[in-house]
Amino acid sequence: MPLAPVDLSLIGQVLAADLYTEQGILLLGQNTTITAAHVILLQKQRVREVDIIQSLTEGTGKEVSSQLFQLEADSETVAAYVQALDKTRLLFDELTVSGAPSLDHFSSIFFDVAEKSTKHLGLFRNLYVLEGADSYTYRHSLNVGILCSLIARLMKWDEERVAFMGTAGFLHDIGKMRVPKEILLKPGKLSAEEFAIMKKHTVYGYEIIREMKGGSELLALCALLHHERLDGSGYPEQRKVDSIPIECQVLAVADMFDAICSDRVYKGRTSPFEAAQLLWKEACNGTLNVEIVAHFVRYIALLYVGAKARLSSGEEVEVILIHQDEPMRPLVRRMGEFLDLRHDRKLTIEKMIG
Repeated sequence: MPLAPVDLSLIGQVLAADLYTEQGILLLGQNTTITAAHVILLQKQRVREVDIIQSLTEGTGKEVSSQLFQLEADSETVAAYVQALDKTRLLFDELTVSGAPSLDHFSSIFFDVAEKSTKHLGLFRNLYVLEGADSYTYRHSLNVGILCSLIARLMKWDEERVAFMGTAGFLHDIGKMRVPKEILLKPGKLSAEEFAIMKKHTVYGYEIIREMKGGSELLALCALLHHERLDGSGYPEQRKVDSIPIECQVLAVADMFDAICSDRVYKGRTSPFEAAQLLWKEACNGTLNVEIVAHFVRYIALLYVGAKARLSSGEEVEVILIHQDEPMRPLVRRMGEFLDLRHDRKLTIEKMIG
């Protein structure tokens, strides 16, 4: 059985064997799920390591942290993101063994990294170069919060609404902490029964935020309705246009974009350009808000001018110019020659590369 250090990372782990004091008094029994109170007890007893049962996890975050520090981005912003990622993991995991902390606990983690990320866009631009699904749920929460803040600013909302959208994005998937790990981290396609359980994360999120000190009804609705679609094809309530708050419509765009651009346990990532094209297709089909998608797609495309990318042909290119009429298919430079992706429809930008 693996040994684990006695610190906050132990919360949610399960003891592999009975644990005794030096005097032979039982401290904690086998199969005990460790809480914050247990960690304090063990530290008081000067227990440094314990045997735990190997369980499914989303990784330690070390893999993604290592990649982040190699990015060409502001070092202070990268450090803030890595620190926020660590704190997010601990706080979200604590939900599996105790009640929801107050909203202030989450806000204190998110707002510093959100502010730095919107001021220094080098980090944001490079987030979709990261490889691997290490800490995906926690990264996704941070990223969607940042994206929601960004979209709210593009929509020219006031700072209070911008801050609200950041929080809503950060907490939108918090209900996944109540979904069994074997389903949440399954590397293959979910069965119909498993997907039905996965979809309950929206309801769980609503319940958690309603219980949270400082949480509001609208914040809870953002967790409940972020998978709803304007044509009624979403879940859990199959709502349509006017019954879906505009905040939830923003969240739907940010959530879909980050999911498409990120490596997950069951699916590899694609480029922000392909993701933007998919968003636009969904908007034209009546599932996403056209105005929100239009603002977002134009901005995202311009953000990647000068970035390196890999085409679907395997060739590496540099993004040179974004076309106003079709921002998802830019002018790129390939081996000293220019290639307009508006004219060569067979080629797409498959991935951004470092």
